[in-house]
Amino acid sequence: MAGFARLWGFSVGFYGVWLAHVGRQTGILGMLARGPITIGKLISESKMDRRAVQAWCVAAISYRLVHEKNGRMYLRPGMESMLLDKKSPNYLGGQFSYLALRSLEYGTFGELFKSGKTCEISTLEAIEQATDWDHYSLLAEVKHDKKLYQLLTNGCRMLDVGCGTGSLIAKMHDAYPRSHFVGIDSSAKAVTRAHKIAKPFKIMKLAAESMIFENEFDIVYLGESLYATRDKGKVMSNCWRALKKDGSIVIVEGLLPETNLQRDDNRPIIAMQLDFVLQGNSFMTRKEIIKLLRRFTAVRFKYLGGSVYLITAHR
Repeated sequence: MAGFARLWGFSVGFYGVWLAHVGRQTGILGMLARGPITIGKLISESKMDRRAVQAWCVAAISYRLVHEKNGRMYLRPGMESMLLDKKSPNYLGGQFSYLALRSLEYGTFGELFKSGKTCEISTLEAIEQATDWDHYSLLAEVKHDKKLYQLLTNGCRMLDVGCGTGSLIAKMHDAYPRSHFVGIDSSAKAVTRAHKIAKPFKIMKLAAESMIFENEFDIVYLGESLYATRDKGKVMSNCWRALKKDGSIVIVEGLLPETNLQRDDNRPIIAMQLDFVLQGNSFMTRKEIIKLLRRFTAVRFKYLGGSVYLITAHR
């Protein structure tokens, strides 16, 4: 039966997510990426539990992440770019790790449905894993945007709203050392960690709704943070005020589809909406973004994949 096969595939996929995450987290996939290796040597070099490593290897063979030949384990073609290479456009490893780590907190769904009680995401690692792909996609797209590329190359001021642990700021500084970067985030935990990751930069604990910058920045960036703000209209007004004349706002955001809900590439973000409701947040639609950007000009949407869009507009 087609319905049974589809549902069975959901359970298989769940274990596949965890298989990929554990392989990344333990370093087993990284060891396999360096070349063929026997299970015995994998166990001895990793210094991990024999039964656990053996079980992972058998499962990885079954799921076709690796293959075994003459007693050696080989990482299958394409797996390194999809599971380990954060700069690859096909990178999925971070998404798998996000899903695995978030699932540890899904036991609170009962309270959500019973009383509407939400639960803030408790692990920064989950967020970091999910946003690496966004960061490298942004860096790649900036090179194709003449205005942004010239601003950053020549040296400009950029504000990262909802900077998290500051990992994008660190990447941007490496790529554009002439530019100056400032980050704000409402999470004290994230800002504390950001001060360790992005030491040379000014990173402050500050909510987007409370920022009072005025005519200070050439670029204001919101990377998968707009959905989490409570007063989005006020945030947009604050971003407008923070920008210099002719400055650019850059948004990376997952957007809910308004049609074709059963398309394969739309399903992940639709299902993830339940995760976001648990956090007290919600994805937006393209129409809602356009409405928020009504004061800006030249609004442009660039599809990055996985229902994620790069949105640019000018003051």
